[in-house]
Amino acid sequence: MNESSGGSGTREWFGPGLERLGAAYAAVVLEQVPVFNEHQPMGDWHVDVNASTFRQGDVTVSMAPLGTFGTDGSWLWAWANEHMHPPGSPRLAPVLALRDLGDRDGIPELVTPRLELAEFADPRRAAERLSLAAMGALGARGYGGVTAGTGARFYMVINDPAVPVAAFDAIALPRMLVQALEVFPHDHRAMATGYLDRHGFRIAATETGGIAAERPDCTVALEFDEHARLGDISVRPTPGRELPMR
Repeated sequence: MNESSGGSGTREWFGPGLERLGAAYAAVVLEQVPVFNEHQPMGDWHVDVNASTFRQGDVTVSMAPLGTFGTDGSWLWAWANEHMHPPGSPRLAPVLALRDLGDRDGIPELVTPRLELAEFADPRRAAERLSLAAMGALGARGYGGVTAGTGARFYMVINDPAVPVAAFDAIALPRMLVQALEVFPHDHRAMATGYLDRHGFRIAATETGGIAAERPDCTVALEFDEHARLGDISVRPTPGRELPMR
């Protein structure tokens, strides 16, 4: 990436709406990204925007454009980049759905055509976090960012059904929740609830303000402190069943 995209700003976080959205999907996407990376390992790459495909190494997947992260630290949503993506292009359907979500839920970052990520202390990290939140909200199988000859980075979500979906791993659950909080730390409860819901748990609140969740093979108990921060995490197999592991 061109050095001019380095941050001189002081912001670290997006607005509360986007931070909540990202938190709700953080553990889900961080669990899924390695599965996509295994399906399509590193290698020479080629993006065919018109065909909506992304080839890396010997593997080609279908994709949809998200946006472009410029060398000046700006982010331009694909729906606002009419030179690259003419209005009405079928490939814009996912990012337009994301814009509709932003309009409905009052998330300005999703409806503003150009975001000045140079305001962030780490603009590249902001672009990655934005892409992770988008991947989760769209239920995508992965996301990618590639650097063009101009130095700008093209971001996309991978929507190819050939990419496997991450299976639930009870042993890895505490690690996944903690890892997610390192990326989207502002809503611990939304993060945990989103992850448990993704894996088919029935979720209930406890008298102490925690979460009790169960599915046929195991139960999960989560406790939160007075500041709504995740504390104790307990995972137990259902009697007579083994903990599900990948």
